[in-house]
Amino acid sequence: MVERADPDLQKVSSRAFWLPAVWARSRAWARGVSFLALVLCDLGALTIALGAAVGVRITILPVISKAFDRPTYSLPHYAALWWIPAAYLGALAYAGLYTRRDPYWEEVRRCLIGATVGTVLIFAVLSVAKISDDVSRPVVAMAWGLLLVTLPLSRGAVKEALFIAGPWRKRALLVGEGVMAETLLEGFRRNRTLGYDVVEVISDPALAAARAVAAGAREVILATPDLGRAEFLRLVEQLREVAENIMIVPDLAEVPVLGVEVLGLLEDRALLLRVPNNLLKPWNLAVKRAFDLAVASAVGLMLLPFIAAAALLLRLESRGPVFHVEPRVGRRHIPFACYKLRTMFVDADQRLSEFLAAHPDSADEWARFRKLRGYDPRVTRLGQILRRYSLDELPQLLNVVRGEMSLVGPRPYLPPEMTLLDHDSMCGVLPGMTGLWQVSGKNALDLRERARLDRWYVNNWSLWLDVIVLVKTVPVILGGR
Repeated sequence: MVERADPDLQKVSSRAFWLPAVWARSRAWARGVSFLALVLCDLGALTIALGAAVGVRITILPVISKAFDRPTYSLPHYAALWWIPAAYLGALAYAGLYTRRDPYWEEVRRCLIGATVGTVLIFAVLSVAKISDDVSRPVVAMAWGLLLVTLPLSRGAVKEALFIAGPWRKRALLVGEGVMAETLLEGFRRNRTLGYDVVEVISDPALAAARAVAAGAREVILATPDLGRAEFLRLVEQLREVAENIMIVPDLAEVPVLGVEVLGLLEDRALLLRVPNNLLKPWNLAVKRAFDLAVASAVGLMLLPFIAAAALLLRLESRGPVFHVEPRVGRRHIPFACYKLRTMFVDADQRLSEFLAAHPDSADEWARFRKLRGYDPRVTRLGQILRRYSLDELPQLLNVVRGEMSLVGPRPYLPPEMTLLDHDSMCGVLPGMTGLWQVSGKNALDLRERARLDRWYVNNWSLWLDVIVLVKTVPVILGGR
């Protein structure tokens, strides 16, 4: 009897009974269609980027500076230069964009690498071949900036369409049960750029080979950490006869996963996983600090008029100081003064005590979340708007510039909250204005779940992870979530 975790995904297609030769032909056709669609997509993104860059060069730059008054080439001229798309496609292939199946944000990172390498190649060709008069350098530079946006967006849309149409799908059998199997199912549903379509889930490893053949699944995912070593090796050998790829899912839920390096010792037949502690390395700390300082300074200068206007309105609405300053726990448990725009009445504590005494349900919510997600008697009308869109936290840019906080990091916890948390690596790094839990549920998560996400961020830090969190923060703020 086959056990299935999700009936909607467990319908075995009639293709499961096709002959292996037909399978091979259909897979080759699907790979060819997918490859051609992605190449055309990348050429389309390049055309859009070049066209927009040429338009800006012709219409906008001459207005900004007289240095750009000289006539420049139109888009058809660049279309005739075959080596430009060849350089870009070669760079994208070098980045693994035609051979790998990655989650969306890893695909975005590889797109940025490919676009940057392609641009460097073009500038190198212009310099070595001495043909700089044939190409406008500002156009190439602007096209690169536009490709950083158009390339990942267009590839994501095309892969989504290919998945729905079928060529990008890879039928997969998942062997496992419980929370791990459910988590993997949800992950594959959410990351459709991977292309894995889990058509069946079974809990009995002994049935894996037979069910893979019956379901036409050439990818098998093994989430069986409790399986004995001998049984596991026997299962892998059985699956090698029917599966193109076998994915092994170890039970490493709380272990850092981003940036893990796989090392294989050939002569000793040993497998090692090297887990880097990125935030312990001085170079990484320096890079993170430079990134924080540059972005916080630029954003702070742009938003200074808004902060000044909000401060004036706060002063007019209710008595009290414009800024709310309270001690927070910083790096190495050193307290610091955290700045916010004041959103509460000056007698907020008294109002809260009276409200919680009269509303036991709200008292339970406060004990669990340390926040009131509904009505909060402490908050002013303007404060409600500022809080909804997290605008009250903009003065923390000053904390970032001063080196007391980071743009992205664990939550700056209050001293009383530290007794509810484990004293671990979170306090070894700077707290952040935003973080992983803010883009993963915000106030819907209780304090311990927020701490767990903060801990995961610290263990898996990279500059790219900071960029991802910052990008995901924007729609959260704009949506008032």
